[in-house]
Amino acid sequence: MIRAALDLLSQSGLSGLGINQVVEASAAPRGSLYHFFPGGKLELAAAALEEAARFEGNWFRGVFQTSEPIASKVQLLFTDAANNFESTGFAKGCPVAATALDLASDSQSLRPVCRAIFFSWEDIIAKGLDEVPEAERLQVAELILATLEGALILARAEATKEPLLRAGGTLGEMIGRKYPAMS
Repeated sequence: MIRAALDLLSQSGLSGLGINQVVEASAAPRGSLYHFFPGGKLELAAAALEEAARFEGNWFRGVFQTSEPIASKVQLLFTDAANNFESTGFAKGCPVAATALDLASDSQSLRPVCRAIFFSWEDIIAKGLDEVPEAERLQVAELILATLEGALILARAEATKEPLLRAGGTLGEMIGRKYPAMS
């Protein structure tokens, strides 16, 4: 059920996450959904977002815990994202961003969940920015994440991975020039 919810959030955001769609996609009995998620759609969405936090967090760690120069890390992140996004037919983006963009007055309980996930990803990225002075790492990590999320939106609108590749190349070059590899 969580994987089905995550898939639906990735495609359509919170507005695309309906109980009927989750039941159909997961082949789980409706009663099981309410048994495990008595809070309904919002509780299920929060659980799915936490799964996305773990999965994507591991991806960020895999990229930013390498010994590559910062420019290479950034370019690898965007290239990976571009290839993954292309493999979905440009249909499945970041479920956390899609949910955050979909928040309405009746779903405000998910705002702190989305915020905490974005902060955790920024922290993971920041820990891998060895060339950046420690006082600037979170700010640079936020720039990387914000650029990635924006490039995903452009790539979805254009149905091509080119915005991701361009953004990653440009951002990697800019950050690499500002923070050259230490010898």
